[in-house]
Amino acid sequence: MFQELYSSLRTGGLLVLFTVAFATILVIAGCGVSASKSGGTTQEVKLLFWHTLGAAEAEALSPMLQEFAAKNPGIKVVVEAIPFENARVKFEQAVKAGLAPDIFRSDRYWISKFADAGYLEQLDEAISQNDIADLLPITRSSVTFHGKIWGLPHTVDCLALLYNKAHFKEKDVTPPDDFDSFTQVARKLTAPEKGRYGFFMSPDGWWFEPFLYGFGGRYFDASGTLAFRSEQTLKATHFLVDLKENLKVIPPVNFRSGAYKMMMQSFKGGQVSMIFNGTWAIRDIITGSAFKDDSGNLGVALIPRGPVGRFSPIGCQSLVIPKGGHHFKEAVRFISFMCSSEMESAFVKHNFDIPTRKSLLKDPEIQNDPFLKPFIEQIQNAEITENSPESYRLYAPLEDFLQKVLNGDVIPEDAIKDFENAWKNKP
Repeated sequence: MFQELYSSLRTGGLLVLFTVAFATILVIAGCGVSASKSGGTTQEVKLLFWHTLGAAEAEALSPMLQEFAAKNPGIKVVVEAIPFENARVKFEQAVKAGLAPDIFRSDRYWISKFADAGYLEQLDEAISQNDIADLLPITRSSVTFHGKIWGLPHTVDCLALLYNKAHFKEKDVTPPDDFDSFTQVARKLTAPEKGRYGFFMSPDGWWFEPFLYGFGGRYFDASGTLAFRSEQTLKATHFLVDLKENLKVIPPVNFRSGAYKMMMQSFKGGQVSMIFNGTWAIRDIITGSAFKDDSGNLGVALIPRGPVGRFSPIGCQSLVIPKGGHHFKEAVRFISFMCSSEMESAFVKHNFDIPTRKSLLKDPEIQNDPFLKPFIEQIQNAEITENSPESYRLYAPLEDFLQKVLNGDVIPEDAIKDFENAWKNKP
């Protein structure tokens, strides 16, 4: 029954949705009694689950939560969508105020800080060892700190090159393999008189990392000292400035306001031919006018290779349990269910997400999915950018750095100085 519901949803059939990201609270109600943390019998248990999924992604939750309710009639799950950009701070504030949810969907960069601060339950003895053994090394490492497990991985994130196949066919070009061919292809695809541009760069740290690391730059040195100021960082930054100011393959927009939304809208509408983005964007992209009549027009390829290698940031979203909750056993039951092989298989197939389990990479449907296959290859073969617990704190000043540079407000050399000052004065 569960797979039939997902098949209907993925092929466009009707399905009643109980959640809309960023707005709606979803309640999956049951009846009866449940075991409490102390093991006694109590009235129905209510679990609060905060997630960071986008609206299109969150559609996949409904059948999963319905099945959990059917199998656990003594547990009611209240689901609340939290905007990703606000989630970390909101969670920390809630924990300190004693108002934390029972389950939280956490980014990999937050978990070590949460664990060190005493915000999370340690899960080694609560989680099936078979489930832990099945995790990909990158996903297991994202929830492991001080030799302990602090969450269950839910999805893996990375970037790939997304492109409009019709535009490529029109200009008789193929997906670029390196930065030189990327520049050539972007130039051929650009036609300002038609309102079309070859590439849109999102001014965000994640989107900058393929260029930064591709040219040999990095955030920190081996001792953990900021090492952003370098010849390699300047090369990466000037490469982007050249794409926009000299070659004019990036549209002349204001990067200080809503750049990610503009990138998505322009790509979905056919005004931009190439972007870097993750699997989380696919469901949204194929609703755009350039793809809604033929989702096969969306192409996915590896990130182009820089002079020193092909790099992508790797993220992992995991389900964690805040310390001191009243329903630990029920929360463990919920995250074990949501991250089980069956549920993850259905979730990643619906959302074109990258699985966290080794066993699911052997699934022929996942292996051969035209959208997923390049992302999986990217995860398996691309070099990984550094995974410092401090990385997430870089992204705010880095976004400001990129916005100023791409807007032409300052030259890269001065922007790097501003970035370093912002890092030194961080709270």
